[in-house]
Amino acid sequence: MVSCAISNCKNSSAKISKNKDGITFHRFPRDKERRQQWEVAVNREQEWSSTTSSAVCSEHFEANDFYLTESGLRRLTVDAVPSINISPCQEPEPTISKLQPVDITPTDTEEIIELKYKVRRLEMIAESRKRRLNLMWQRKRRLRKKVERMKCLIKHLIKNKRVMEKS
Repeated sequence: MVSCAISNCKNSSAKISKNKDGITFHRFPRDKERRQQWEVAVNREQEWSSTTSSAVCSEHFEANDFYLTESGLRRLTVDAVPSINISPCQEPEPTISKLQPVDITPTDTEEIIELKYKVRRLEMIAESRKRRLNLMWQRKRRLRKKVERMKCLIKHLIKNKRVMEKS
């Protein structure tokens, strides 16, 4: 059984179903620097430190902190840090599992409403992935230009070396 490391969060894998509730649990990073960021973010008492089994539920991450793998699994981005509903002093924010669906009609069954919630969450994750993909395309274009400049520079250096050798 996994429980959320946030002190005022009652989510645990015994009570929560990923398929029914849309809540997932994410272990603390192995990287020491990122682990420390998470430990500070969860806002626990001074002597508390995470263990290998410590986890934070998806209720404490923003929607753009997630992406879907090709197999459909929801994963956290590399730079994700828990930031929503950490302490009781924080103003409660809607989380990825409690987003309002686009439209609910009185004739919708409970199953249809759940599916609409899932679609909305997936749309938000898809939008986040689209932004990341656009950034990657931009980076790729910049790198291609850089490679072309480097090729030109190398050709110029080779040409100058030949000229120097002939002299």
